[in-house]
Amino acid sequence: MPQPRPATILHISDCHLDDREESRHRRAFVSAIDLSIELDVDLFLITGDLFDHSRVRDPLLEWTAESLDRSDRPVVLIVGNHDCLNETSVHHRFAAGSRCKQVTFLDDPDGTRVEVPDTDIVVWGKAMVEHEATYRPLAGAPGRVEGRWNVIAAHGLVMDRGVDPRRSSPILMEELDGIDADYVALGHIHTFQVIRTQPLTAYAGATPSSMGGQPGAVVIELKAGCPPTLRWQALSIGGSEGN
Repeated sequence: MPQPRPATILHISDCHLDDREESRHRRAFVSAIDLSIELDVDLFLITGDLFDHSRVRDPLLEWTAESLDRSDRPVVLIVGNHDCLNETSVHHRFAAGSRCKQVTFLDDPDGTRVEVPDTDIVVWGKAMVEHEATYRPLAGAPGRVEGRWNVIAAHGLVMDRGVDPRRSSPILMEELDGIDADYVALGHIHTFQVIRTQPLTAYAGATPSSMGGQPGAVVIELKAGCPPTLRWQALSIGGSEGN
């Protein structure tokens, strides 16, 4: 079977975009878009909480769509606990799949796997309807597709022991043990963290404050015959460093 072509993924999460036009959150998001263009990435992956809440106004939705279209790269988007896919979800208004040119929105609560256009990347993820203890972000994750780069996208809390009934959207280490993927892209924790190397699993952190309060994103390089590599990339936001 032919080996997959090399690929570069830009992973961000927890952007928490709101209605403040010059907020740190918006400036970090703009910088991530710029980085996706600069690196000519094959996939721009957003693992939840693109929006801070479901009450954001329509001008922000238009601005976000225009920003994603400016990237001119394939985007895969899942929801998080701040913008989960319940009846009042902002994503019903945002309608990324139809509003944006190259955004694939994973809106199936049972999970779906998509092929990223013009690449050898496949991404699986599921839609969080409610952020609750019974929701398991990795439940139902499929096996590997041979000859492809296999990516899992999830939004939840990694726990190294059994499920704590007080915590919502748990991800257990034993669940990660059963994942056969090249990269597991996580959202929810606001600090960049590499959880493990087999499979390579990381939280991108909150885009406006990913490491030590500094805006950042994660860049993943995939090359046949080599282990996946990951690096944290600072994002320049200019202007005031405040909110």
